[in-house]
Amino acid sequence: MEIRGRDLVTGLPKTVTVTSEEIELALRESVHVIVQAAKQVLEQTPPELSADIIDRGIIMTGGGALLHGLDELLAEELKVPVLLAENPLDAVAIGTGILLENTSRAKKNRF
Repeated sequence: MEIRGRDLVTGLPKTVTVTSEEIELALRESVHVIVQAAKQVLEQTPPELSADIIDRGIIMTGGGALLHGLDELLAEELKVPVLLAENPLDAVAIGTGILLENTSRAKKNRF
């Protein structure tokens, strides 16, 4: 893929070609940190909640969910199903909007 931007050395516009292998290499460490964090969270999750996760899986949202193969990597490493939200980029905003529209109901149902 060709990427255009400003060359930080010259300050001039520049176009470079970036391969998927280069992107994977650049993201490898960050993805490893994400996988390790997810493992730690699951290890500390109460049994009644982890049973639901094992049965229903994890739903990924946000732009990171669109990284090719991340769902498969997490499923393999965590040994649970991993699914993508229908609209991963919009899911958090939509959910927040639903919560804001129903704040009075949410306050009533607090434990």
